[in-house]
Amino acid sequence: MIKRNPANHNFRQLEKKAASCRVCPSLADQSAVLSSANGSLDAKIVFVAEAPGRFGAGRTGVPFQGDRSGDNFEILLKHIGLTRSDVFITNAVLCNPLENGNNRRPNAGEIKNCSAFLKETLAIIQPKVVVTLGTVALQSLNQLLGTRFKLNQSVAKPLPTPDFTLFPLYHPSPRVTNWKRPLAQQKKDFKKIPA
Repeated sequence: MIKRNPANHNFRQLEKKAASCRVCPSLADQSAVLSSANGSLDAKIVFVAEAPGRFGAGRTGVPFQGDRSGDNFEILLKHIGLTRSDVFITNAVLCNPLENGNNRRPNAGEIKNCSAFLKETLAIIQPKVVVTLGTVALQSLNQLLGTRFKLNQSVAKPLPTPDFTLFPLYHPSPRVTNWKRPLAQQKKDFKKIPA
């Protein structure tokens, strides 16, 4: 007799729920990026970014793939000896927020509307470490945890929570790596991710 894996079943249900979600009027015509392409349900590390990008996950359906942020993320992951199959990658907002054809930052309402998906994803995977990539991702975890961590004060520091270690990092987008946190520094930050 084959045992059914409850995590797989629960995740498939969550995936269907995300695919049919139309709560945010401005995102209703966008596809939610939540599927087996996000990574392993057995992952010890979950990365949470901002939202799918129009050239990346918004187009490919795979977080951090197809754009320069994805290229940088691959470099950083490889630098610490991990592959996509070792981790799970998701976003604070599962659909690509656009404005005049360009990516825009998700607003507070969109982050709040998507928080149930993030909470359930973390409950299914039960990671040891949750790495937030950028301010929006940290804001979404603050909302779930009832905390007020700030990225500039908490970057690359392990923050214990009841269910996992929170580890805030900067986003690997070219805008951030060129102006705020160079890729060389981000490599050092990634090396500090708790094992």
